[in-house]
Amino acid sequence: MKRILATTTMAALGAAVMQPAVAQEAKPWNVSVTARSFYDDNYFTLPSRAAAGVATKRSSLGMELSPSAAYQFKRDQTTVDLSTRYGMRYFEDRTSGSADHSFDFGVALGHQLTEKQKLTFTDSLAIAQEPGVLDAGVQSTFGRTTGNNIRNNIELKYAIDEIVERWSAEVSYANTFFDYQQDSSDTGPGARSALLDRVEHLFTLAGRYRIFDETSTELLMGYSFGAVNSTSKDALDATGNLPETRDRQTHYFFTGVGHRFTPDLRVNGRLGLQYIKYPNASLATPRFTSSNTSPYVDANVAWDYLPNSSAQVGVRHVRSTTDIAASVDAEATSVYSSLNHEFNPDLRGSLLANYQLSRYRQTVGTPNVADNIFGIGINLEWRIHQFLTLEGGYNYDRQDADLAGRSYYRNRLYLGFKSTW
Repeated sequence: MKRILATTTMAALGAAVMQPAVAQEAKPWNVSVTARSFYDDNYFTLPSRAAAGVATKRSSLGMELSPSAAYQFKRDQTTVDLSTRYGMRYFEDRTSGSADHSFDFGVALGHQLTEKQKLTFTDSLAIAQEPGVLDAGVQSTFGRTTGNNIRNNIELKYAIDEIVERWSAEVSYANTFFDYQQDSSDTGPGARSALLDRVEHLFTLAGRYRIFDETSTELLMGYSFGAVNSTSKDALDATGNLPETRDRQTHYFFTGVGHRFTPDLRVNGRLGLQYIKYPNASLATPRFTSSNTSPYVDANVAWDYLPNSSAQVGVRHVRSTTDIAASVDAEATSVYSSLNHEFNPDLRGSLLANYQLSRYRQTVGTPNVADNIFGIGINLEWRIHQFLTLEGGYNYDRQDADLAGRSYYRNRLYLGFKSTW
């Protein structure tokens, strides 16, 4: 442990030495390097108890190194934001494959076509192993997945204000691609590739009516069409079912409201129905259900209660892809919250918490099963130098599952430095 702490400290201080003596004002770029020591008591996200011959949880000390950079370009009506991050996590416990590597890249382009019309384009690419990183919001899988697993999300949006008095509208299209490295040659039927490789399409048309200017109160009405197409040819299970049997097409009908109670307190929400059709469900053995109807909810409250301090809480209820082969999909309810507080200009803290209930209707075994997933994270940052911050934190994750072999708990502690210039 002393060796890891020493290495982390030297990596961070070395980065600080390379920084300029005087900070540049209003520079369009920033670069940072994070170096941490950590302890992870269940880095494979496995049960603490299992049948003989089945792998169980393992713990490890380790070191994390993560450089990142961001750049913003502005000219006339156009803004371009670029960001990238590389992460390496070394585990002392492993004898082979001792390091995990992750990568994130993002680009956001905004162009003001006219005073009332704006076009935006975003692309977000992630390569990771940790649960929750590839799925933003509602999760499809809750355990660590070995390999270079890829998620790429592209979104194009066109917005126009004041089509007629108080009316505005937006049209958007989103495409999300998932590719998991683990396939049938690694595990046989039911590999991550078979369960989770897919392309998701989402087209949305929404209109907004501004009721009150003073409180930015608006009424929202819209429609979305989503399609999820599996891309793997590996079998879902030992019976030979293919991933395409879980393809789905979803119609969302929703209304919503946005309201600003004060300049610092905002509420936004969508409420509606989703009708899901499974075009290839009859090809599965036993057959999956051919259609479903369920509520659709997406709401959040944000409060900037002090300068540089904020709180947020939200809830989502949707149907999503699942890593359970015997279920066509999952009905998931996710509740999330965050608190960011500035104690003084040099000391900041954050608290993140989330809970997800995912329910499945299986065609074999117990018909109705569920996963309960809970996570909490605490972080403190102390700026000890203009370019150097000491940070530490703790994360706790827990999954309680009806199906055997899916329940686990996990504790993670970390301490390190972040150097920014």
